[in-house]
This record gives sequence, structure tokens and C-alpha cells, in this order.
Amino acid sequence: MSTGPPHPEVFEFYIGGSVGPSLYVRLVDGRLLYERASGGGYSGIVMEANPAPEEWARFMETVEHLDIFGWKPEYITAHSCCDVTYWHLRLEIDGRSITARGANAYPGSPGAGVSKEFGAFRAAVERLLGRE
Repeated sequence: MSTGPPHPEVFEFYIGGSVGPSLYVRLVDGRLLYERASGGGYSGIVMEANPAPEEWARFMETVEHLDIFGWKPEYITAHSCCDVTYWHLRLEIDGRSITARGANAYPGSPGAGVSKEFGAFRAAVERLLGRE
């Protein structure tokens, strides 16, 4: 990996649905902002996380290990009709970019279950926010 900025140039991640918890994370002017809500809405309470350069490096290593830039643009299954969990990812690092999204479907999963790869990515995002 080249010695670019200590964090991605663009990072936006959302996961949530009409019921249950949701998480919206975005990088704005080098600041990692996030919002947690429930019931498919937005809480209006935006918090800021301050990952250290080593934490960003660990995140970017996870991105490489999971081959996130190889994910398809869209993941949808027949199980996408009700109680849907939607997710969206936009990421740019060192001139490479990915925009991917899904509805009850995930990279590496044949059905509606969360794949090991997506679970590992979600855990990496939570680590950036200071939650393991």
C-alpha cells in the first residue's frame, strides 16, 4: 500500500432497515462522523470518532484482506421483501473506489444471512468507532 493519507479519501457506510438499529458512518473533511438510530430513522445525534493512524491502517488492511474492491455493485435476494436490512458502502483509497449496496444480501453469502466477510467488515467499522 502506498503512503497516502492516514485514512481513505472517501468513506461512507450505512446499514439499517425499517425496524431495528441503524448505523450511518461518513468521513467529512478528515473527521469520522457517525449516527446510530432505531426504527429505520435518523437520530439527529451525530457523534465523532477519532481513530489513531494505526487504527486506520488496521481498517485498510482489513479492506485489502476482504478484497472489498472486488465486491459487486449490488446484492439483492428474493428475501428482500419485508424486514429488510439495507446497506450501502462508498469507499475510495489510493485511487481505487467501490460503491456497493445490498438488501438482505451480502458479499460471500448465498442467502439472506450475513456472510463472514461482511461481518468482518462491519466489525472493522465498529473498531474505528471505538467499539469492538
